[in-house]
Amino acid sequence: MRYTRGTRIVLAFLVLVIFAAYSYLQIAGFSILKLPGQKAQTAPAETAQTETENADPAAPQTQTETPGQIILAPGQPEGELATPAPTVDPNSPYGKAIANASAQGLPTPPDVDITSWEFTLVNGDHSIDRYEPEQLAYLNQTLAETDIQTAYNGNRCPVDARIAEPLIAFGLGCKEAGLTVFLSSGYRSYSDQAANFTRICQNNGITDGKDGAGHYITMPAGCSEHQLALCCDITDRYYQIKDSSIEQTATYQWLNEHCAEYGFVQRFPAGKEDVTGVMYEPWHFRYVGVEAAQYMTANHLTLEEFLALYGVE
Repeated sequence: MRYTRGTRIVLAFLVLVIFAAYSYLQIAGFSILKLPGQKAQTAPAETAQTETENADPAAPQTQTETPGQIILAPGQPEGELATPAPTVDPNSPYGKAIANASAQGLPTPPDVDITSWEFTLVNGDHSIDRYEPEQLAYLNQTLAETDIQTAYNGNRCPVDARIAEPLIAFGLGCKEAGLTVFLSSGYRSYSDQAANFTRICQNNGITDGKDGAGHYITMPAGCSEHQLALCCDITDRYYQIKDSSIEQTATYQWLNEHCAEYGFVQRFPAGKEDVTGVMYEPWHFRYVGVEAAQYMTANHLTLEEFLALYGVE
């Protein structure tokens, strides 16, 4: 085929335009024409970075996972790997507590070390024999003084030294509310409790320490929380004989409402005599720690019921 001079000029111009366009795209990092053996190129990193910087800062950013890359949880510092939640062993005390609480329609109980000292159970079925506290603390009975003495002082109330500070804080909280407190019957030794048991039984014409309903009014030696020294009788004043009328005092009402905040529970509440085996004692407060006390109080559980959740019988 013969081309005229004009046709040849036009074709040459088109070839020049195509070559110029191809050269520009190669310089910019793109490839429209894929030559044999050549891989198509993608947009350069500079372009992607510019698009990211110009994006709406309020729009959520999506991370793309690449091989070997670990995606961090939102708000997690770099270099810190996300730790999966541990699986609770269903046969552990806490695993049993979760299952038992659920079966009873109770909220999830606290994850506490049920073998710790503050959960020691002593009652008519659980004797501590001749146990003696490792260290006693002697507290001013009216908390007119708040020092903690460790040397014997017969004019003060003895308790296990580990509960001295929370007990003082508990009593001072009551006093700050404008009320009075009197601490009594803290620690009693095995021999003291034996003498106390004999005396009360003789005064009430009984031999087993129980009232007509079968509830203890005094505990045999080795079975009293007073020997454990993690409890204290707290009243508004000194009482030679304590009875349920103490629940009418403003001091008791404040103590009962706020005891869990300081780690204490009313140990022998009304309506739970068949569970504790002990008569109603509105004056008797026992230390179990704040977390357990709050759970027990909120769910109206005695120490026996709380420990039973964890498999303690």
